Amino acid sequence: MEKILRLIDEKLQALREDAFGSDKAIPLSKIPAAAAKAALDGGKKDQNDTDDVVDTSKPPVPVSSLSPMQKEVIPEKALSFALGFVDAGDPDLTDMEAIISNDGYIMDGHHRWAARTLLDPTAQVKVDKVDMPADDVVTALNVYTKGKGIPGNSGKGDVAKFASLIPGVIDTFITKGTTWWPMKDKTPEEIKKIIADKVGDGDFEKGKATLIANAKKLPTELHPNAPSRIDMPVIDAKTGDYKTVLNKLKAGELDFKEPFAPETKDGMGKKEKENLQEIKRWQKLAGIIK
Repeated sequence: MEKILRLIDEKLQALREDAFGSDKAIPLSKIPAAAAKAALDGGKKDQNDTDDVVDTSKPPVPVSSLSPMQKEVIPEKALSFALGFVDAGDPDLTDMEAIISNDGYIMDGHHRWAARTLLDPTAQVKVDKVDMPADDVVTALNVYTKGKGIPGNSGKGDVAKFASLIPGVIDTFITKGTTWWPMKDKTPEEIKKIIADKVGDGDFEKGKATLIANAKKLPTELHPNAPSRIDMPVIDAKTGDYKTVLNKLKAGELDFKEPFAPETKDGMGKKEKENLQEIKRWQKLAGIIK
């Protein structure tokens, strides 16, 4: 009974917040699919051509100025990225293809951010900055993700444990190798040599010490409203979504701010109706109504 009452209360609370109008980041699973699909091109159909327009820019920023919007950061993946960058420039950790908010939170690209920090916490990196606070950027990108029918990504790892795990990860890389790209085809001996030559100026122990010291400088405090990884946006540069969503934000095409286009409103209404029906069912189970 207590659980049912709690679920009813949560649903009622959700109904008190507009589908896209909450001042907190809206998790991907809470975005109504029908509304999101309509919103993809609804920004120019809402009788206001400027309400959804968002400035974007590509400034160089200190990697140390960025903060995580998700806790799931895998140290093995970050270390492999870091070594791939110093070895062959792949992945590119200078132009990170990472979307950030105007308050410095990363939306996607956490492993590139962690990898660059491992090598040099003072480095300047290029990012795509969306001129909105993190809560609003998460909501906007989740509207795009849900509208495109892209499922959320599950994640693992804990950024708070990143620094403590890096020494063991290095030891594993140089004794057993790794399955993480781009180091997966390197032998343990080759990986050790990369750390020595490209990080430690010819001295493996110096290189290892540098990676460990830099890992401790990775910011670990999450945004207070950060959804779990499965409820975060999925914006992939390889599929073209990265450039597409930035262009839509600049052009005001993504309908995520009031006033909403009629089709977007209809999609929200369908979700509200479903929620009300579910609440009614729970109320009957609880004996609150007949």
